[in-house]
Amino acid sequence: MSDAVLNTLYRQLAEADGPVWWFADEQVVAPLPPARGDVQVFCNRVDTAEALRAAGFAVQLDDFVTTGASVLPQTVVYRVSKERPLVNMLINAAMAALPVGGQLLLSGYKNDGLKGYADKAAKTFAAERVVKKGDSGAYLAIIRKLADRDAALPDKDYRQLRPICDEPLLYSKPGIYGWEKIDRGSRLLVSQLPDFVEGLNSTVERVADLGCGYGYLSVAANAFFPGAQWLLTDNNATALLACEKNTASHGMTAECVLTDCADGVSGPVDVVLCNPPFHQGFAIEGGLTERFLQAAARLLSPRGQALFVVNQFIPLPRYAEALFGRCELRCEQDGFRVYRLTAPQA
Repeated sequence: MSDAVLNTLYRQLAEADGPVWWFADEQVVAPLPPARGDVQVFCNRVDTAEALRAAGFAVQLDDFVTTGASVLPQTVVYRVSKERPLVNMLINAAMAALPVGGQLLLSGYKNDGLKGYADKAAKTFAAERVVKKGDSGAYLAIIRKLADRDAALPDKDYRQLRPICDEPLLYSKPGIYGWEKIDRGSRLLVSQLPDFVEGLNSTVERVADLGCGYGYLSVAANAFFPGAQWLLTDNNATALLACEKNTASHGMTAECVLTDCADGVSGPVDVVLCNPPFHQGFAIEGGLTERFLQAAARLLSPRGQALFVVNQFIPLPRYAEALFGRCELRCEQDGFRVYRLTAPQA
């Protein structure tokens, strides 16, 4: 897989004056550039961190925490993300850390807002900017810091968790998928829980929420599984911060694990709930559903059951056929389908 914007960024990374900071969101694909010893990568996603570490880069995996970095950059490189508050926060962090004469290199397509980001950064920080158009519609913005300036782009107070609804009380923040709303698919899955619980044929002691995001599914489902222990997994460090706060706020016994598609976590669990993502970066990635199904099959106890919700174009039954004893369509509404899956031994 190749991407013109990333290829542009990778070329710049190879030639950039060091030390270099690289802000790497989920938009990182192979072939990766050669590793440099003076490059520090900051990212908040497990899959990104693992790929870059395997390629030889030094990676810090958290919510893009740059304060306290041992080495400040001469150059910062960044392929802009999907969420404006996150992009603005990282531009602010870059411009604060760079010395006078240092450069921020942004890559993206026109419809990613690349030129707008460059223009606003240049105006806000009184910086010099050049925007170049490359192959296949890729743009590169070179923003050169001319002076230290106490200024910032609006980032919606990115660092702070904030309540997004009262019933149930939930906290979230920018940098998490769908952070200001309750996902319609997840809400539909919750509506199926009364019938799902009636159909369980064993005591529920442990429940897993795979790809938990900020934790809506677990918080909403907690009342249906009184006294259960919860296992919540996500590959986004930012999401786990919110998830930990939400489960603690509702008095849940919960283990929140930063991992990719539940890799490395152990079963058994009696119930799996899952609303698997179908986007990776800016692209649709149906294979993620298959990986979450494999994880659910591995974690479920012999009599366990899972409840999945997916977009209607995801062929979940085809993926599930070899993994589960039964796959039953329980509901279809608003472009989503909810499936009940039973372990092969059930």
